Amino acid sequence: MTVHKNKTLHLMIGGLLVLAYYAGLPAHLWDPEPGFAVPAPSQRTPAPDDTWQLNFASDGATMQTHAASMVELPDGRIRAFWFAGTREGSADVNIHSSVFDPATGDWTGEQVMLTREQVSEGLGRYVRKLGNVVPAVDSDGRLRLYMVVVSFGGWAASRLAVAESADDGSTWRISDGLVTSPFFNLSTLVKAPPIRYEDGSLGLPVYHEFAAKFGEVLRLDEDNRILERSRIGKLRESLQPLVLVNGPDSAVAFLRNANNSRPGILWRSDTRDTGHSWSSLDDGQLPNPGSAVGGVRLGKDHWLLVANNNAVERDDLYILETRDHGQTWQTLHAMHDDAALRNAPVSVDGFRDMVRTALSSIDEGPTTKDQRDRVMQAAVRNNCRSDFCVSQFDYPYVIRASNGDIHILYSWKKSLIAHAWWRAAQQDDRQLPLDQRQAHVEAAR
Repeated sequence: MTVHKNKTLHLMIGGLLVLAYYAGLPAHLWDPEPGFAVPAPSQRTPAPDDTWQLNFASDGATMQTHAASMVELPDGRIRAFWFAGTREGSADVNIHSSVFDPATGDWTGEQVMLTREQVSEGLGRYVRKLGNVVPAVDSDGRLRLYMVVVSFGGWAASRLAVAESADDGSTWRISDGLVTSPFFNLSTLVKAPPIRYEDGSLGLPVYHEFAAKFGEVLRLDEDNRILERSRIGKLRESLQPLVLVNGPDSAVAFLRNANNSRPGILWRSDTRDTGHSWSSLDDGQLPNPGSAVGGVRLGKDHWLLVANNNAVERDDLYILETRDHGQTWQTLHAMHDDAALRNAPVSVDGFRDMVRTALSSIDEGPTTKDQRDRVMQAAVRNNCRSDFCVSQFDYPYVIRASNGDIHILYSWKKSLIAHAWWRAAQQDDRQLPLDQRQAHVEAAR
């Protein structure tokens, strides 16, 4: 009799615990699963003869600068982030930032946004190095920054920390609230812009490097809790997924190739059920040297990709366009192409001349002699081996602003963060005086 009572009591307690668990879940977990929030189609899209204004978001303050990202702030300005220091993975790497104002066409000076020590203090644990960051702005103006942090080992032992700001990035609160893996919460990294769902939840593309390399999308609520997760493709050798929403239920992902048995291509995967399942990774119909890509949706089946457009090196950077769901691609704009250096690498002196010419043709960025000397020193160190040099342009990050402008950030010879800007109104007002053009930009917000 006592045994029976004990069993009944245990069952009652267990039932109450289960009920308490489900009662404590957020109410929106019981809502129907949302579709993708589809970006509005662009009213104007870039043409091959349009102008892309080039400047620099960074000032050349450090020897290595890499992995830029950006987000449009509520007032229409663009805040950029990147990591910078002596070299990737060094203890002196911090998160840097600057802000672009489209009304003036100017970047603010580069500043250190978050230090490794600040992140370590905010998390309450030792942080050995910082890596990629991806920002997002919520409807209430809150700025979230997802950061790759490593306490021990290499990038495969990374985890994601979250920094939040209520004042456009002036001050930050750091938390460790994003639990992405049961294995000590390790091996989750970010690179590409987030997407949104119809209910306002955030879709964060991530990738893993521990044991296997693969991409995922995490659907997060406002408290950074994981509502859903879906793995992209089935191969175990892909990285850094870029997800472009094409419709309420459909999206395409392009992934960096980490497959040594099939090099030289860009992976692609599709979903037609709001990310619950993704197709097997397949050839994305573009050459790629195993590097990250950036891109945006301009309309139904109409996408732009910014990528290294060859199978072997990161010495070019192209803006590519498709209007047929990626079946065919056209070159919209060649941003850089130093492919000739593969067969005829330049000397260090010749490389210095190339860098000097490039810097002198751009007003915004490193302007003082000290800044330019430091950039020259960094460019030579980052791109030259022994007595010859090559070029490197990589890690593009692309957004379309609310006024239709397209912004591209990328690593320029790993020594500066370059910014290419296409203004949606540029072809209509390019002959106007500067003050009137600025007024048009302001009005377009």
